[in-house]
Amino acid sequence: MALDKSTWKVTEAEYLMGRDVANPPDITLRKNMEKLLIAVNLVRDLYGKPLTISSGYRPAAANAAAGGAKKSCHLTCEAVDFGDKDRKFTKWCLMNLDVLERAGLYMESPAATPTWVHLQTRPPKSGKRIFLP
Repeated sequence: MALDKSTWKVTEAEYLMGRDVANPPDITLRKNMEKLLIAVNLVRDLYGKPLTISSGYRPAAANAAAGGAKKSCHLTCEAVDFGDKDRKFTKWCLMNLDVLERAGLYMESPAATPTWVHLQTRPPKSGKRIFLP
């Protein structure tokens, strides 16, 4: 029996993590989120395995509580973190940088993310596909 990959899609509700109730994203954040979801769902489809979001949309209070950077891409719906304790997704991303490029995604260096993969649509200052925070 074939697996239903449609259940692997990152949904808006999954990404917002319920934080939109008290902090509804404005039109700019919604556009950013749409772009991000298209990109991460392309990667998720090609990876071929389900992934779990560990951090999605983070309004200011949630970002501060998470110890996020003051200008975190999570604040602007341009970043997502996937849990990755076994590092399989990390290895896949590093071996498929062409897929990340095609999707328009940048990855925080695995050295800075020991149990998750951080992907974002906003290019880092370095412009490098794999970057240091």
